[in-house]
Amino acid sequence: MSDDTVISPSLENYLEIILELTGEDGKVRVTDLAEKMNVAKSSVNQAVKKLRELDLLEHEHYGPLSLTPGGREKALRITRRHKVLTHFFHEILGVDAQTAEEDACRIEHYLSPTTMERLVDFVETKLKE
Repeated sequence: MSDDTVISPSLENYLEIILELTGEDGKVRVTDLAEKMNVAKSSVNQAVKKLRELDLLEHEHYGPLSLTPGGREKALRITRRHKVLTHFFHEILGVDAQTAEEDACRIEHYLSPTTMERLVDFVETKLKE
């Protein structure tokens, strides 16, 4: 998968949560992922299949999940976008923390790379002031 390949917001959420749940061994159980995302295991299995096809995830049947290097890199970028948006909404715009988190979740997948890059630059500049 190329670095700029666009995946669905749903699959981006899976990558973000897998990264969040990854333990010291780099593994995540399907059960834990389903529970965290409040979805059925069958939904997780469908997403896992797609992420494996995109070479973002490794998964042995009935075994734990682990991000590939490309999957980890993409998950880190998604997580960074989320954190920057949350910070922007809460700290710069003064939106309450819960709303900032919810809004970041809603829009993080839809901003163009150019807009996101400029927003990151803006927020990082503000942090240095």
